[in-house]
Amino acid sequence: MKQLIFIMLVTIVLGACSPLGSSNKEESQNSNKASTDQIADKIDVDQLDKVQFIYNNKAYEAKYKLKCKTSAECSEGNDLPLNKIKQEIKPKKIDASIGDQIEIRIPNTFPRPDQILYHQQQGATGIQETADKNVIEVTGDKGEEITYIVNFNWRSNDSDNTKIIYSVAYYFEVPNPT
Repeated sequence: MKQLIFIMLVTIVLGACSPLGSSNKEESQNSNKASTDQIADKIDVDQLDKVQFIYNNKAYEAKYKLKCKTSAECSEGNDLPLNKIKQEIKPKKIDASIGDQIEIRIPNTFPRPDQILYHQQQGATGIQETADKNVIEVTGDKGEEITYIVNFNWRSNDSDNTKIIYSVAYYFEVPNPT
């Protein structure tokens, strides 16, 4: 009789624990999904249009292209060639010189990216840097157009924090650096 009661108690306890365990797992998955959705929900076209490049106290509209809106899109790496993107969005031209600084102005209402990287392309030469304090220093060869691609990346909140879940690329050109 004691064994029967013991088996019944174990069965009841295990039965009661199983839904709770799976519920916690579901809550954890929903929490990660919610944080991803919150980032995507916060970013809209109106917010993307408010980012500016500042040079010599003059604001330049930041032309952008959505690179990816989901982690699946971000992992696919389906970028268009730079010349096609430039034809499509027509980046602003900033008449800066070598050594000048261009500030990236991000409005307070914009959800802060986890990472801001810029890629400088001049002819066949390209470099990638992290934008420190939202400032880009113009470097390269004089007299040859430089295209800047400024990537705003938002990463997942999971344990490895390496997966990009949303990315926007802003573009501008320095047409004839002196």
